[in-house]
Amino acid sequence: MTGPWDDELAALRRLYLREAGGRIDDLDRLLDQLERDGSDARALQDLRRVFHGFAGSGATYGMAAVSALGLEGERRCSAVGSGPVVAADVKGWRDGLAALRREIAAAAQGNAAPPEAAGRDVEPPLPSVLVIQEEAADREALVRALGQESFAVSAAAGVAAAAAALGTRLPDALIVDAEFDQAAAFALVERLRAQPGGDKPVVLVVSRHGGVLDRVDAIHCGADGHFPKPVDILALVRRLRFLLDRERAEPPRILSVEDDPQQAAFLRTVLSSAGYELRVVDDPARLESELAGFRPDLVLMDVILPGVSGYDLVRSLRQDERHATLPVIVLTTRGELDARIEAARAGGDEHLVKPVSPGLLLSTVAARVERGRFLRLLVERDGLTGLLTHTALLERARAVLAKKRRDPHRQATWIMIDLDRFKAVNDEHGHPTGDQVLMRLSGLLRARLRQADVVGRYGGEEFAVVLEDLNAEDAARLVERLRAEFAAIEHRSREGAEFRVTFSAGLASLGDGESASAWVDAADRALYAAKEGGRNLVVVAPARR
Repeated sequence: MTGPWDDELAALRRLYLREAGGRIDDLDRLLDQLERDGSDARALQDLRRVFHGFAGSGATYGMAAVSALGLEGERRCSAVGSGPVVAADVKGWRDGLAALRREIAAAAQGNAAPPEAAGRDVEPPLPSVLVIQEEAADREALVRALGQESFAVSAAAGVAAAAAALGTRLPDALIVDAEFDQAAAFALVERLRAQPGGDKPVVLVVSRHGGVLDRVDAIHCGADGHFPKPVDILALVRRLRFLLDRERAEPPRILSVEDDPQQAAFLRTVLSSAGYELRVVDDPARLESELAGFRPDLVLMDVILPGVSGYDLVRSLRQDERHATLPVIVLTTRGELDARIEAARAGGDEHLVKPVSPGLLLSTVAARVERGRFLRLLVERDGLTGLLTHTALLERARAVLAKKRRDPHRQATWIMIDLDRFKAVNDEHGHPTGDQVLMRLSGLLRARLRQADVVGRYGGEEFAVVLEDLNAEDAARLVERLRAEFAAIEHRSREGAEFRVTFSAGLASLGDGESASAWVDAADRALYAAKEGGRNLVVVAPARR
């Protein structure tokens, strides 16, 4: 089976052959040590790991005999158990080592670097950007600057022309000049967000007014950012690329627990060719921190690892409910039924025998990632509102705290929102009508907040929002607009009765060194103050040390 990884695998094969001599020397050194001290458990363990590396990689590069010799050496190590090693064991390993050296030498002699490929895959299309600007000179300057930054740029001379363009095909991003008619520009953004697929494009607003209220107004209408004139093109491009990269479907993240550099290079080549993001952990002690920081969609788990078994690591994962739905594929050189049973008992989802073909690896990973993401969606999203669940919301909040620890200058605000007298709505109009009210509020939050903002259902009629890069005072102005807009919505019961509902909100900025629980408690106390103050209010928590 051929694929886009062929050239990269050929280069890896040449590198593998160059480095194989050093690994054979390692085997020689370890056998010398075991001849001197047959009870050296560390040397025996290292010997098994090196043979395991050859077993799992030789056939990957077209050398089946290398894999077979590596597997035979690994099996001899397993048969010795806890030792001690005797002379017959060492002789068997040395015979295998001599054959291994011959196979590597023959492969290296016949290996030649292939010519450069005549052609490459077609590059992906450039991100499309629609510039909406009435003033011709400014419009042309912005189009030219964005074109130089590798964007596919089109332009519309004002809001009316843009409305017609958006009726045919939505671009990846819009840059809207709101200077001449701010109301019309903001209305265009609101109409975009309301149409099917309108939540996908990135929207940036530019105007000569760059105050806090202007930024809040832009965010309120559905824009993802606001830039004052004259526009800092580099800053705008940085923000645009960040948002485009973030809002497009993220490439699946694969975490490989693998201490063999050659096997890790093979996995990186094959998986990267299919668009996966791979991170390799060669030290099992770092697994927990990598799981928290990298948040993988799937784990590839080698079995033979320094100081621990891959099976035990999988069992440890399954004891943590945060990783209950995380797919785990066990990679081993053992293809026997008992190895498959052991992988299943440990909690593995799949069992692949090394060396594994690129096609089988990719198809297995793709299937497991797709199912794992779907399960995570079911677990992390509230069934009624589609917002993040309480647990998922707190997990995102912990990620914000980690950013704050790395960069103390970052700003973040926790917003707690609670519907006023919601029990009376359920009692008077019924729970189905109450659910409609919850859905209206969740829809308003999605439409009016930035795509990058974290929005979740905290519980019952409580919602929570995490806003980054806004302090509590700026966020309060935005929430005040949301509060007024929601209070003006006419709700209708199944019996036709019309009524209105309000909400109260408490906000708290994230303090230096503050824990997640303290941050949430501060916002909750502010919410309680809003309730005590008469409801339908927005209260900001006082600064905390």
